[in-house]
Amino acid sequence: ATSGIWWYGFALYTFRWVPEPPIENEMESLGLVESTKLALREIRKTVGEVDKFKTLFIYMLAYFFFIDGINTVTALGGVFGTVVLGITPIDLMVTILAIQFVAAPSAVAFTRLARRVGTKPALSISLVGWVLLCFGALAFAPLQLDSHDDYQIQYDWDEASMAYNVQVHTDTPQIAQKLDYEANEFDEQGWASSWAHVLPLEEDDRSNTMKWLIYERDSDGVSTDERHTKLLIGIDNEEIRSLVESLSDSRFSASVSGGPLDTTSGVGIDHPTNLGDGMLDAIPENAREYVWEPLGISVGIQFLILGCAMGTLLGGSQGLARSLFGQMVPETRSAEFFGFFGFFGKVAALIGPLLYGFMTVAFDSRVGILAVSMLILTGALMMRLVDVEKGREDARNEDIRNRA
Repeated sequence: ATSGIWWYGFALYTFRWVPEPPIENEMESLGLVESTKLALREIRKTVGEVDKFKTLFIYMLAYFFFIDGINTVTALGGVFGTVVLGITPIDLMVTILAIQFVAAPSAVAFTRLARRVGTKPALSISLVGWVLLCFGALAFAPLQLDSHDDYQIQYDWDEASMAYNVQVHTDTPQIAQKLDYEANEFDEQGWASSWAHVLPLEEDDRSNTMKWLIYERDSDGVSTDERHTKLLIGIDNEEIRSLVESLSDSRFSASVSGGPLDTTSGVGIDHPTNLGDGMLDAIPENAREYVWEPLGISVGIQFLILGCAMGTLLGGSQGLARSLFGQMVPETRSAEFFGFFGFFGKVAALIGPLLYGFMTVAFDSRVGILAVSMLILTGALMMRLVDVEKGREDARNEDIRNRA
C-alpha cells in the first residue's frame, strides 16, 4: 500500500509540473498492425546502425551486463538474507526500510559527484562499489550458537515433574510445507511426523502438513503472546537424544539444558551457522572468526550494513546510467533509442536470475553471488571503451541531418 502511494504521489507530481518536451517529426496516429510493422522496421533500422553509433552501442552492451547484475542483487538480496544468512523477518523489514532513507540522499550525492567529476566517472565509481558490495556479501555469516537460548528447539529440565519441557525459538523458520521430496532431500514433513511426540507441533488444516506451534492459542484458536511449552512426561530421555542426532541433515538446531542430557546439542548441516562445505565458505568462516565475532556484530546488523550500502549505490547507478545514455542519444530519435534501451534492460533481467539459480544449484548461493558480481564487473570494465565525447558528437551530427 505504501509503495502504491509513493508511486502515485510522484506520478501526480510528474504529470502536473514536468513539462512535455516538443515532439520532433511527429507522426499521424497508426493502428495496431501499422504500429507493429513500424516498430519492427525501426528495430531493424536501429540495429543496422551500429557503425554509425558505435560508442552508444558499446555503452548499451556494458549497460546490459551491469544493470543485469544490479537488478539481480536487488531482487535476490532478500532471498540470500533469509535462506543463506538466516535473518529474521523483522531484520529484513528494518533493512528494506533503511534502504529507502539511504537511497534518496545518496542519489543526490551521486548527482553532485557527477557534476564535479563527470557522469561516466561517477557511474564507474558506483559500479566498482557494487562489485565490492557483492564481494563483501560473501563474507557475511551468522555468529556461532553460544548459549542455549540461541538454539531453535530448546529442551529445559523441569525439576517438579522430573521431565523436559520443549519450546521453539520465535525466530525459527517454519517447517517446509512440501510433501514431494527428492531422494537426496531432507524430508522435513516426514521428520516432523516421526518426532511429533517430542516436538511442539500442530497440523495445518489447509495444507495437511505439520508446523511449529510457537505461541499458545486462546479458546478461539488465535495465537497469543505467550510461548507454547510442551511437557514431555513419560518420554524416555534417549528419545530426545535421538531427536537431536536426527538433526544432522536438516536446517534446524536443538539444545538441552539441565537434567540427564544437559549440554546436549546439535546443529544441522544446512543451518545458516554451519559453514565449511561450500566452495567459498572459507571467506565467511574467516570473517566470522576475525571480524564479526570479536566485534559482536550479529547477522542482522551485517545485513543492515549490506542494505545501506545497496541503498547508497542503487539510486546513483540507475540514475547515472540513464543520464549518460541520454547524453549520447540524438534528440530527434530519443523515443526510438530509449525504447531500445528499455528493451535491452528487460532482456537483461532474465540472465542474472538464471545465472544465480544455475550456480546455486551446481555449487551454492555464495558462488551464485560471485557469478552475479562478474556481470557487474564485466560492464564496469567495458565502460573503459565508452568515449562519451565521441558519443555526443555522433548524436549532434545525427540531429543536424534530421533537422536539415
